[in-house]
Amino acid sequence: MSPSSRPAEKIVVAMSGGVDSSVAALLLTQLGHQVIGLTLQLQPSPEDRGEIETVKQARLAAEHIGISHQTIEQRELFERQVLRYSWDQYAKGRTPNPCTVCNPQIKFKTLIDFAAGIGAGRIATGHHARIEIESTCKAPVLLRGKDENKDQSYFLFGLSPAQLDLSLFPIGNLTKDEVRRIARQNGLPNADNRESQDACMAVTETGFAETLREAFGQPAGKGNIVNRDGKVLGTHLGIHRYTIGQRRGLGIALGSRAYVLAIDPNSNEVTVDTDENLLLSRSFEVSNVVWQAAGQPGQAFEAAVQIRYRHRPARASLEPLSGDIVRVRFEKPQKSITPGQAAVFYDGQRVIGGGWIEQAMQETE
Repeated sequence: MSPSSRPAEKIVVAMSGGVDSSVAALLLTQLGHQVIGLTLQLQPSPEDRGEIETVKQARLAAEHIGISHQTIEQRELFERQVLRYSWDQYAKGRTPNPCTVCNPQIKFKTLIDFAAGIGAGRIATGHHARIEIESTCKAPVLLRGKDENKDQSYFLFGLSPAQLDLSLFPIGNLTKDEVRRIARQNGLPNADNRESQDACMAVTETGFAETLREAFGQPAGKGNIVNRDGKVLGTHLGIHRYTIGQRRGLGIALGSRAYVLAIDPNSNEVTVDTDENLLLSRSFEVSNVVWQAAGQPGQAFEAAVQIRYRHRPARASLEPLSGDIVRVRFEKPQKSITPGQAAVFYDGQRVIGGGWIEQAMQETE
C-alpha cells in the first residue's frame, strides 16, 4: 500500500536536514498524516556553534512544514557499531561500507523503537527506493527508486522484512529534480542546498579511514608498497589508506598509472601494478548474506549483482553454500571486486538479498 492510499495515521519521519527527507515529511503531511520529524544526532555538537548544522536544517524544515521535531542522540551507539566496525575493517585491509551496517542496526531500529514508544504506526525516510507487497507471500519487497542515478536500494539490502513492513519511502517514485521542484514550490528552506556528503561522519580532510585511525588512537602501521614480484617500490603510512583499484595518492612514481591490486594485513604490504587488467576477476564469495522476502534459494540461480554503489550490476550465477555464504561468478570479468564492500543481488528492480565481499578469485576465463 502506497502512502497516498493509507488512512491517516501517525508517522515518524527521519529528517537528516536534507531536501529528500524534508520532502518526504512534507508529502506525508499533505496527505493528512500526523507527522513527527526525528533527527538522529550521530556527531558531537560543535562547542563554538551549539546546534549541529544537520539538526538545524532539519528543525527549520520541520518548522516550515508545521510538524513537531525531536532529536535523539545516538553517538555512542554509532561509534560502537559503525565507526569501530569500519576501523576494524580498514585495519584488516578491507574497505567497509558504513551505511549498509548503520541502516538496519541503528537508523531504522531507532526510528521503529521511537515510533512504537509514541504510538506511531509507521516510519518513513527520504531514501530513493520503493517498497511493494509481494502478491504470493504478501511480504514487503524492496525495489530500486525511480531515479536510477539516485537509487539507494543498495544501501538498504540489510533491512529485515519486519523493518520494511513498517517503513515508507515517500519519494521513491520521484526523480531528484522532481523532489527539488516540490521543495521549491512549497518554499522549503533547504530546497536548493547542496547534497550532503558524509553527513553522518565528521570526516576531516585526511579522509574517512585516517579520521577513524586518529579518533581511535591507533598506530599508523607503516609498511611497504611492492610490485607483484615483491620488489619494494616505496613505503606507506598504513594499509587503511588504500583500497583495491585505487590509482590516486599511492605515493610512488612508476612512470605510468599504477593500481592497487592487493592489501595484506599480515605483511602490511600494498601490492600495485600498472596493468589495469589485473584488477579483473569473475568469482568471489559473499558472507553474512541477508535474504529478502522469498528467503534463501535452495539451489544455484542467476541474478544481477552490484558490487559497489556506482557499479553497473552485472549478470552472474549465484551458488548458496553452507550457512550464510554465497559464491558469485560473473558472466564477464568485473573490475576491482573489493573485500568489505556490499554485494547486492537483484532480479530486475527487486532486491533479492546481499552480503559482504570476501577475497576475489583471480580468474578471468
